[in-house]
Amino acid sequence: MQADPPSEHRASKKPSGAGSPSSQIDSGKAKGVVQIVAGAAVAAAGVSLCVLPGPGLAVIAGGVALASKGQRAYSGREPTKVERKLDAAAEKLGDAAKREAAKTARTVAREAPVVAEKVARAAGKGVVAAAKAGGKLAVAGSKAVARKLRDARHDGVR
Repeated sequence: MQADPPSEHRASKKPSGAGSPSSQIDSGKAKGVVQIVAGAAVAAAGVSLCVLPGPGLAVIAGGVALASKGQRAYSGREPTKVERKLDAAAEKLGDAAKREAAKTARTVAREAPVVAEKVARAAGKGVVAAAKAGGKLAVAGSKAVARKLRDARHDGVR
């Protein structure tokens, strides 16, 4: 029969509570799992974009990068030098995408009353005329947004 360990060893054992390192590891693992699943979903969406119009290969690469980051978070492994550089580049690209999305949203918000007025005028002429005008306005709006994005890219290159 084995003897019980001395009572001083039992007393030194720390309880696992909310602030314990084990709960921090669990939250890191949970974050890693979420990133892995999200990365896989983004990569899967990228596969369909290879056939459909869109940046399929870029989306696949982004999904794989997110899944890789999730794997690091799950395992608790420190990123390598290359991974740190890729993470920094991804952060910069994400910030740039957010800025461009904000610009586009402001443009759409600014142009919305004009578009609504034209559609309302066309609606007074009948449903068919309104549908035709709406389609023409949608094409014109998408061309205007594309032109503004193209101009913004050219301004950034100079």
